[in-house]
Amino acid sequence: MKTTHPEWALAHKKPGCELRLIRGKYYLYEYKTVYDKVKKGPRKISGPLLGSITENEGFIPSSKRELEQGVVVKFNDMQCKEYGISHLITSQFSEYMKAMEMAFPNEWKELVAIAYCRFVYRCPLKSIPFRLASSYLPELLSIKPFSEKQSSELLNRIGNQRSKMLEYMRSFRRDGEHILMDATDVFSSSKNISLSKTGYSKNMQYEPLFNLMYIYSSQSRMPLYYRLLPGNIRDVKAFKNCLLEAGLQKAVIVADKGFYSEANVTLLQSEQLAFILPLKRDSHLIDYQDLSQNTFKKGDSFFEHEKRMIWYQITPLENGLFLYMFLDESLRVKEDMDYLIRTKTVPENFSIEKYHDHKHKFGTLTFLSPVEDTAQSIYETYKSRMEIESLFDTMKNLLESDHTYMQNDQTLEGWMFINHITLQWYQHLYIDLKEKNLLKKISVNDVIQLLTDVKKIRINDKWYLNEYTTHTRKLMEKIGVVLP
Repeated sequence: MKTTHPEWALAHKKPGCELRLIRGKYYLYEYKTVYDKVKKGPRKISGPLLGSITENEGFIPSSKRELEQGVVVKFNDMQCKEYGISHLITSQFSEYMKAMEMAFPNEWKELVAIAYCRFVYRCPLKSIPFRLASSYLPELLSIKPFSEKQSSELLNRIGNQRSKMLEYMRSFRRDGEHILMDATDVFSSSKNISLSKTGYSKNMQYEPLFNLMYIYSSQSRMPLYYRLLPGNIRDVKAFKNCLLEAGLQKAVIVADKGFYSEANVTLLQSEQLAFILPLKRDSHLIDYQDLSQNTFKKGDSFFEHEKRMIWYQITPLENGLFLYMFLDESLRVKEDMDYLIRTKTVPENFSIEKYHDHKHKFGTLTFLSPVEDTAQSIYETYKSRMEIESLFDTMKNLLESDHTYMQNDQTLEGWMFINHITLQWYQHLYIDLKEKNLLKKISVNDVIQLLTDVKKIRINDKWYLNEYTTHTRKLMEKIGVVLP
């Protein structure tokens, strides 16, 4: 039968504590919940006695419950805050914090705090005060939690300082880097954003949107620069100005298969921009004769990429262009099998006659480029574009930035700068997990969720590290997080 405790006893029950009625007297004990691998479910573990509770005197701390230097616990003075991610940011993301301090000496701490809220909770402006109040980060930065209005005013002020944003972004530029460029669209729900123009997105949705241009380093695999553009500005017209503003002399524009057109190629060449454009397999520029006659593989025209052998041909074209054609045998076999299966499962769309017409195209990838380079370099440069797509997916899905509700251009600029910082942190952690071969076991989001369980508690005006699981400790050791 479930015991019903009186209100005067329940009034002292706090999270992480339980009431016990022992021989007619009430006591308060700590407890925690752990995962039981045998039962495959949660299991409660009782902790030490905190004290007793009486109706007249309330909570009476246990004389045996002492901390360092004999300080007795006063339960009503306890406070708990998130600490794990706060420590991660201040210890492992110091490079970004120093760059922010250089560019924004008076506001950098508040910018870090807002970026923290986006990084951990993906929260909008209105939730920032609550998230900061429950975080130990303000203690580490020596700032006070601030309101939604203060956050908005800060973003508005930062959004008017594009030169300082550029100072921050340029600090991560390295000489000799192979730079890639691409763009995506962001929907806007505000009528006060001048950049927002009604148009078709890449998903063919007709909505108000603006474009987000990104420059990315294929060496460091980090986002270096971004710029907001009106939704009705074609990407190719903006590439050159973005390079100039970013302070970059050379870059390679790597686009998707839908970007190629004779007009775009002419415009890119007129601006003297380097590019790698993938062609659709039915492009009139591609000659499949050697593949159909099984004479594509010649000499030593192959290289290894991710344990797969890639054969290639390089064909010079007019106007200083080159056609780079690649054959991935592993992909060819897979596509061949997939098509034959579909002739049985989806006969209305796939037939053996069409198979024989298309089989020589399987496993191929063809690029048009003015860049005269080794085939392997061209191929790997394009493949690194997947990192850019991964960044955009992160920003739109994980950071939930595919829509914006900012009410003016300046606040929008400030908000996107925060998202840029957050994207750098995310990619930093992603690369770290990848280099340590941990991505198959745990994601960036998993790390964030686990570290938010590492907390600090304040007892008698002094902060102590709270208990956390062995699993979390082992994870922190693997990613190099050392708690003081």
